[in-house]
Amino acid sequence: MTRSKTLALSAAGLLGTAALAGCGAVNTVSPAHASANVSAHGVITVQLQANTGPASSSQNRMLVEITRQWERQHPGVTIKFLDNPYTTVTQSNAALITEASAGKAPDIVWEQYGTVTSGAIPAGILTNLMPYLKKPNPYVKGNREWLDLWEPVAQAYMVVGQKAYVLLGSDLGTTIFYNKADFQKAHISQPPKTWQQFVVDLKKLKNAGITPFMFTDATGGCNPSWFERKFSSELLHSEVNKIDINHAQVADGLDTAVAIERNIISMTNPAYAAGWKLLGAVRPYLAPGASSVSACANVTANAAPESQLIPFAQGKYAMVWSGTWHVPDLKSLGFSGKYGEFPFPEITKASTKYSANISVNGVVGGPNGVGEWSLTTERANSNLTPALQKAAINYLQYLYAPQNEGRWVAGAGNGAFVPVIKGAAGTTSSAQQFENSHPPVVIDGVLDGQLGASAQTDAVHILQQYLSSSISWNIFAQEWDAMLKQAAQEWALTNHVNLSKYVH
Repeated sequence: MTRSKTLALSAAGLLGTAALAGCGAVNTVSPAHASANVSAHGVITVQLQANTGPASSSQNRMLVEITRQWERQHPGVTIKFLDNPYTTVTQSNAALITEASAGKAPDIVWEQYGTVTSGAIPAGILTNLMPYLKKPNPYVKGNREWLDLWEPVAQAYMVVGQKAYVLLGSDLGTTIFYNKADFQKAHISQPPKTWQQFVVDLKKLKNAGITPFMFTDATGGCNPSWFERKFSSELLHSEVNKIDINHAQVADGLDTAVAIERNIISMTNPAYAAGWKLLGAVRPYLAPGASSVSACANVTANAAPESQLIPFAQGKYAMVWSGTWHVPDLKSLGFSGKYGEFPFPEITKASTKYSANISVNGVVGGPNGVGEWSLTTERANSNLTPALQKAAINYLQYLYAPQNEGRWVAGAGNGAFVPVIKGAAGTTSSAQQFENSHPPVVIDGVLDGQLGASAQTDAVHILQQYLSSSISWNIFAQEWDAMLKQAAQEWALTNHVNLSKYVH
């Protein structure tokens, strides 16, 4: 989850202040020395981050400026930025797979760790960057391994099984924005910390004549998948050892499929079912029209789904579950000072006996902000000669060096993101209050696209019917389990995995 912007807008522990302080100084080296080993001629194509606009946009200005500095040091190579027309990583990856099949993928592509580590992208499209990460970054004096430049928590989300197919750039957090005036009218003195307190406040808001909460469900990659991640990581925490096949920070597609086959992610498992029952219990307090609204949509988007922030700023409902990346948008809507923030309420034993009573702050968000790129392979991209591949690696080393990374992260994120490279200059943001330096293993599910886009679409449709009370709990549970079983089998077939060897 995922921010699906997954920016699924997805999923992970926030570094917050730790990303900025206590890192120590990082020495840099002269560009001339770092450039000495690169001799290539040609064009390297770079797919821009989704929702940042064209290369000429204000969000990409600093990235372009740093890139032109690198080009001046490598006069034979030109970086060509490609506009990203997609708003979600699922859409972007569908196009990437098609382009790669014809050998026409861009050289450097926007990614998110959730889709990369889940196995959603077929093998042979992205380059394993670990051999390069284990070597020094030539732009950092005294660096023994490039990987050492990342904060440890970010490394946990970047490296799976000694392989790494994506580079991470920044932290973000999800947050519940609330209307201060509405809380005051409902006599709520402070934000809730637990799910039980949250439900009490929902009732107070409704009794005061206020629509309490917009839980958007236009797409699976935002509120629905975030909730699935939250409750699964908490309520199924004691069963992680039964499904943690790849020993990654975020359970991947194989882990999810195995969990379904073992009836852990299943309505027959009362701990898993409890999560959906908790959400079902707050249906009377949810704003109508959720199927046309997304927590990850741009405020300026002209096409559906629409953003929840404009009606929130207009006072149509008291709370929205959104992301810290939207703080600049609320400012642009003239809502600064009129809202507060709090982390999504923790599910405790006061709400369900299946609670593990652990903090899952950060399992949604984390190092999933701007600055996630992958390098394609020669098989996926006939343009990428060995010489250009070497130059592309050098370019990425330049971008992810501490003297540069914080600058383009700040520019692309409008100050809403926290860099994850040690010693990088960065900005503080409201994301810091949602940090969790030691998050539990993140158990993902079908709504974040772990098992494919088709399964995600089916899951969203079933959940929409449940949240709108169009179907009963029994029908929801039956349809959900049938969808899960089919999704696991289709994932296994697509990825040539024999699930029976993990189950029996």
